[in-house]
Amino acid sequence: MDRKKIFGIFGGFLAVMLVFTILSRAVSGASMAKVETVKISTGTIDHKVSGSGRTVAGKEIAVYTESGQRVKEICVQEGQSVEEGEVLFLVDLEELEEQILAAQQELEKLKLQNQDAQSAQNVERQNRENARNRAVEDYNLAVTQGNSTVTQAKAAWDKAEQELQQFLQTSPKPGDADQSQDQVTQEEEKSKGTKDKENQGAREESGTENNPEMGEAASVGDDAPEPQKDGEIGTRDTNGENNTGTQGGIDAAAEWEAKKAALEQAAAEAKAVYDNAISTRSENIKSAERALEDASARTATDSTGQQNEITRQQQELALEKLLKLKDAEGKVLSPVRGMVTQIAVTTGDFTSEGTAMRLADTSKGCRIVATMDKANEKYISKGSAVTISVSGNKEKITGYTVSKVAEHEEDKNMLEVTVELPEGVVEAGTLADIEIIQKSKTYNSILPVQALHEEQSGCYVLILQEEQGVMGVEFVAKRFEVEILDKNSTQVALAEGMLTGEQEIINSSSRMIEDGSRVRRKVE
Repeated sequence: MDRKKIFGIFGGFLAVMLVFTILSRAVSGASMAKVETVKISTGTIDHKVSGSGRTVAGKEIAVYTESGQRVKEICVQEGQSVEEGEVLFLVDLEELEEQILAAQQELEKLKLQNQDAQSAQNVERQNRENARNRAVEDYNLAVTQGNSTVTQAKAAWDKAEQELQQFLQTSPKPGDADQSQDQVTQEEEKSKGTKDKENQGAREESGTENNPEMGEAASVGDDAPEPQKDGEIGTRDTNGENNTGTQGGIDAAAEWEAKKAALEQAAAEAKAVYDNAISTRSENIKSAERALEDASARTATDSTGQQNEITRQQQELALEKLLKLKDAEGKVLSPVRGMVTQIAVTTGDFTSEGTAMRLADTSKGCRIVATMDKANEKYISKGSAVTISVSGNKEKITGYTVSKVAEHEEDKNMLEVTVELPEGVVEAGTLADIEIIQKSKTYNSILPVQALHEEQSGCYVLILQEEQGVMGVEFVAKRFEVEILDKNSTQVALAEGMLTGEQEIINSSSRMIEDGSRVRRKVE
């Protein structure tokens, strides 16, 4: 085979290889993901929080009227603006007249009850005073009489004791007197013996010693017994004593004992009377003292009169209100300029003790109460600037701030954000949207949030890098771990120094890519 033919065959092979290479690169390029890239920038992360609500009056006014009034006519509707002094509704005057008459009669009854209660209290007070005075008198009388009785009984007892002692001292017992007499007799006998001896000596001297008759005569002259009276027994006992004298001594002793016993009994009875007088005096004084304590005891409080007086005052106040409503010809007027937000009465029905109507006081401005997600609580605070969009008005209202942030009463996952507005900015009852924008500090590494990939292990971005391949320079996606500082729904701020301003970060891709995927730039 000649050289020319060999070169022709080799040239044809190279041409075929070139065709296949071009076809291969075309197929490979067609299968690569097309990506768009961005570079880091400097800026802030703005957090935008929005919510909606309805404007309400800055102050709500409750309108009341007397309960039990029949509503004759309602002159306004909910949502209607009213001026101060405008008629809200009317009550039936005939029904009102009947209630006024009934109130006046009830008031008169209360006055009479108060008078009766006061009279009863006065009578009761006087009766208690009289009872106490009588108890004092009874106590004093018990003390006086008791002391007098005791004194008299003591005097009687002392007298009886004195008589007994006097008897004992002045009238000794007859037996005791005989013993004394025997002693006297013995002494006399001794004296007589002495005298006999003296007489014997005298007789001896005078010669009469041997004459017994003379001696007896002399003896008779000294100690001769008295002659016996008729009816007396004059015999002597063996001891030589007179029996009549013995019997008389026994009778005297018995009489003396009887007299003594009578005096002792009289003294004992007098003492018993004295003891009884002391006991009776003590009992009577104690009884009178208890009666005095009972009469002086505090009585239970009786506030009937005070309660009746309070009821009377309340009735007077109720009557005054009914008369005032009558003077107004049964008209219930608006106390302020505002808007009717609630009507709680019905034509033909009676009014209750509750609120008849509610008015939004528009003269004091209004406020917007909007609900927002509690997850954004850290971006909402008192004083945050707001932008207000009112339904039906394309112009936005600015220049106002949040005045209050509170948890929603019904939904704990929501917040109630209040914005106070002056009079004339927005009408009460209007729907409105508010928007709060909170700006962050300036960050040097900010990317679109779609360039960020998040996993449980962390966050990363894909960087576009060039690599040399068999078919030339190729672009490959490389994973790069990053740290998030802040982000919102559109942007994310990364920690500084992780990325450079020259690196291209894949922001979007035509298909799913991962670390090491070959990609190509999207051609505009």
